[in-house]
Amino acid sequence: MRQSLDSHLLECPICLEQLRQPKSLPCLHSFCLECLGSYITKELSGKMASASSFSCPVCRKVTEPLNQSEGKESWAEQFPTNNLAVEIIQHIQKTDKSITCKPCEKKGNLNNQAKFWCKLNNTYFCSTCKINIHDLLHEECECQDISEVNISVVLHQKASVNGCGKHEEKMEYYCEDDQILGCSKCIILDHRKCELVTSAEDYRDKLRKSSKIDDLLEELRKSADAMEILIKDVGEQLQSMTMDQDTALQSLTDIRKKIDERFDVLQKDLTENIVKSFKEEKESLEISKQKCERLMFSIQNTLTSSEDAALKDDTVGTICLFQRGQAEVESCKELIQELESSTSTSIKHEYDSDILAVDINTSLTMGKIVVDQQPRRLPSTVYSNIVPLSERQLKTRENFTIKIASDKNDCRAVGVVFLPGGRIVVGDHGNRKMKLFTEKGDLKFELELTDAFCDLCRIDDNTVAVILIGVKTICIVNVGDSTLTVSSKIKIPKPNEACLGVAYHNNYFTVGTTKSIYSVPASGGEPKQLLTIGSKCLHLASNQKNGHVFASICTSTPDEVVVTRLSDGTHTDILKVGVVEGTTGIDLDRQGNVYVCGSSSNNIIQMSGDGSNVRELMTSSDGIKRPRAISVWEDRIVITNGSEDQRNFVHLFQLV
Repeated sequence: MRQSLDSHLLECPICLEQLRQPKSLPCLHSFCLECLGSYITKELSGKMASASSFSCPVCRKVTEPLNQSEGKESWAEQFPTNNLAVEIIQHIQKTDKSITCKPCEKKGNLNNQAKFWCKLNNTYFCSTCKINIHDLLHEECECQDISEVNISVVLHQKASVNGCGKHEEKMEYYCEDDQILGCSKCIILDHRKCELVTSAEDYRDKLRKSSKIDDLLEELRKSADAMEILIKDVGEQLQSMTMDQDTALQSLTDIRKKIDERFDVLQKDLTENIVKSFKEEKESLEISKQKCERLMFSIQNTLTSSEDAALKDDTVGTICLFQRGQAEVESCKELIQELESSTSTSIKHEYDSDILAVDINTSLTMGKIVVDQQPRRLPSTVYSNIVPLSERQLKTRENFTIKIASDKNDCRAVGVVFLPGGRIVVGDHGNRKMKLFTEKGDLKFELELTDAFCDLCRIDDNTVAVILIGVKTICIVNVGDSTLTVSSKIKIPKPNEACLGVAYHNNYFTVGTTKSIYSVPASGGEPKQLLTIGSKCLHLASNQKNGHVFASICTSTPDEVVVTRLSDGTHTDILKVGVVEGTTGIDLDRQGNVYVCGSSSNNIIQMSGDGSNVRELMTSSDGIKRPRAISVWEDRIVITNGSEDQRNFVHLFQLV
């Protein structure tokens, strides 16, 4: 019988034990009175002592007590008791005791267990007495086999009838204005001025017909999948950090053996730093994992209960689960955004190998512990399932200067490529250099080029190409963590126009000039003209999944094409002068969305691959001035500008 009950009704999400004096929050999640009181007191201690509300331990919905003037230690008592859970627990405790046959008891046999119950006489019978006594006297009465009674169904039905906690009357009405169930007294006393008050059955039917319940169930499934992926991701983070700790500690042990006992104190200090850093980050990851687990289990229980409620035609249960599910979906989105804005930590031990040299001048050091924090990268399937890139907004992450001490002129960042690992390659036409930065703005390397150049493009995760204008040459550049190296050059024998834009896909380069667009084999050879254009093509971008190449054509003339798509020898014009003018930089994200810089219109747009959906991500009101080049990696975007006051800077954004 216990297995037929809904486990989420009986288990406290905090202590994971059977509910004791269960209290329900407005979001419909229930907790032990003692557990909820302890949670509130702990949550609102220290800096939060003056807070007038707290977050639900499961869905994190902000909750206010009924009476804020009372002490926080008594807030939990103010919330209503979950009578359904109490009744189920009491029923279980009763049915745990053996029920004996009443006729047999009168005969002196006190150990014969009952198998049937007669509702008409409220009497229990064993199998023999049912046949010999009950069936002879009550031919038309059907006994109920108590071994097959579904307690959950009976109590759900009973709870649906006696659901109003204020007036102990049947909850037959639903106020759509306040989104709350109530009995007839609730409606008369509290909702007389509300406009949309219907019967609970009508509102349930409305939810079913509008497919809102099905849509919510689908969102809950996606949210549960997202939480499961996050839990796995946090576990992998913890495992990786544990390996970092083990490696660092082993490194300390190895070097300790070579420099003898004089380093005892230094080793102890460094070990403590490693363990301290690991402990701090471990606690943070465990908290994140716990939040995800609580929400995932609650979502899974809501999904299971929703299916049960639909099968049992449970009106009140259906509405309550619908409301709880909405809160859980919103909490899932908020938790994902919270984790995405956090950091990912690695712990390493670094030392100079010269300390092993036998030298009187060798310093007594065992190196240092490096704790590196990078922006958190969640698995792409987590966030795209909840909020696709086409629905997110840009948030500023970093603005940093690209002008360095060796530069003689102001920078003109005409090309940029964002590579995995937070590496940003900038093409500085003003100083004829390619520069390698971290996404925090740290310069790693500068490479001087012999000729003026325009566009840059990504070949793979560690290789970029830059096109030299005058000598009509494509330079292939290998990109390390802190180096830039020219590996090869591809000479373009034709055309006679200046070569400006470049993109790569499947062993071919697509090159844009002042008049045309060409295809150039990566192995070298004669270019093939693909398209004649009316204005210069400064930038191109390729979709590595389907081979489409998008060309940005720099024009502000009304009705002229600013973005065209090339595929399999054909082209399709997908955007004309309008929302953007004087187009320059162009790139694509992993979901196929196209990003275009409007140099004359001072904006950045995002559009679908066929141009059917176009929206502005940033405008001049956001500080954008003559955007020049753009590159997208995962959910991060780097943009350069051509205005005089911003040309020495690049801007890093994130889609959130």
